[in-house]
Amino acid sequence: MTRGPIDPAMIDPAMIDPGMTDLAMNQDLSRRPTSDREETGNVSRGRLTESMAFGLAPGASVAILANRSSGLTSRTGQAVDIAVSMLAAHGFYPRLFMAKRGRLGEALAACRRDDPDLVIVIGGDGTILAAAEAFLETGTPLAIVPLGTVNQLARDLDIPLDPQLAMAALAAGTVKGIDVGRVNGQAFLCTCVVGPLARLQRYREQARGRLPATLLAMATTLLKAFSLRPMHLVLGDGARTWREDSRGVIVSVNPFLTQPSRIPRRGRLDGGRLAVYAARDHGRLTLVRMAAAILAGRGGDDAGIVYHEAPAVTIAARRRRITVLNDGEVRLLATPLRFELSPAALHVLVPGPAGA
Repeated sequence: MTRGPIDPAMIDPAMIDPGMTDLAMNQDLSRRPTSDREETGNVSRGRLTESMAFGLAPGASVAILANRSSGLTSRTGQAVDIAVSMLAAHGFYPRLFMAKRGRLGEALAACRRDDPDLVIVIGGDGTILAAAEAFLETGTPLAIVPLGTVNQLARDLDIPLDPQLAMAALAAGTVKGIDVGRVNGQAFLCTCVVGPLARLQRYREQARGRLPATLLAMATTLLKAFSLRPMHLVLGDGARTWREDSRGVIVSVNPFLTQPSRIPRRGRLDGGRLAVYAARDHGRLTLVRMAAAILAGRGGDDAGIVYHEAPAVTIAARRRRITVLNDGEVRLLATPLRFELSPAALHVLVPGPAGA
């Protein structure tokens, strides 16, 4: 039977539970050729390849979680079609959980109830973080198809940013455990930004997905960066404490690479260390200097940045609550902020040779 592309518009995103239909939603899966059913012994699976694909054994169940509000939404349907086709080519017929803006939690809850063996996450860093929080305790691995703006975790995992190439690389991939950071119990996979620097996120949020607004937001953010005042912070790692007047602190799950990059990348995701980058206050250009140093790969040895590594960190402030960004998602948390690391707590599919 020939399967045409799946049109996500056929799913009512406001009705998450009814949307839990097989991805070949306009197909009757039981009406496959007899030869397929005889070879697999299971009418819900197609012809299986001899070798293991996507880190799965034959007969494993797969779910696709897609967020229509991530990045360029017009690409979401195309990415879903690609994922369906490539999974089907390896004998896996997934179920789709499509979320629109504001309904991601419902889609995740439905997906978790389905208890899949693998979740293909199509979206940006925020969608990936939400999926990680939902599946951390289950041990279910996530396969990331990046479709956001920054795609930080995908870059760190060397997953291609093109959905077709990403799925090809993941098909040859293996499952690996990566470290997960937590601040006051809330997870982050890449970075947590603390202090005045975190306030700049509101302008990015207002412009998400709209090019003219994005350009305006960038200009507004730059102007606001010059006017932010430093925050009085007390940092500690259990062995010592120190005070810092800072306009921005970045806590990374493992250190950034010491090489220039347009977007800071980490060399290891399972090193078991939190890396703290606290900008020393040098006036209005503090955040610009901090960004320049980190992008140049000098965040760990720049005179304008206090750098420290530890498995756990505490940051106290005079304020009762403080804004942080967990992988770009805004959170308002009570102080002090208590950071800890859960080693290899999240299972993800890392690319095989096809992604090299």
